[in-house]
Amino acid sequence: MLEIRFIKEVDEVEPSINDNAALVTPGCVISSDTGGHGTWVDQNERISATVVGSVVRISKLYTVRPLRSRYNGEVGDVVIGRIAEMQHKRWSVDVNARLNAVLFLSSINLPGGELRRKTEEDELMMRHHF
Repeated sequence: MLEIRFIKEVDEVEPSINDNAALVTPGCVISSDTGGHGTWVDQNERISATVVGSVVRISKLYTVRPLRSRYNGEVGDVVIGRIAEMQHKRWSVDVNARLNAVLFLSSINLPGGELRRKTEEDELMMRHHF
């Protein structure tokens, strides 16, 4: 559950004890501790939000995770993408992230689960593998 709170500029976001995160808008005062991404320090040395998002607190570090952002993949993520470009023994895949992903011919499983070294013929048949 996402708890939505409207915060006046003079109020501070209370540290959340549970998994509920405070939703802030640009200019909302978050804390007077240390600010991270999505924050800035005003003249009174208070941490304020620069984007609309949820407040994440790690010890005394406050960051604001934006509600809308580009996808940053991690190892082990399963993604759906569109082949943007076919290059020598690899595909460039658009996964709607900051950069295109790269899928190498050597990384795919051949039909029937056949395990062997990929040849030039496989390279020519790249279009039929997927």
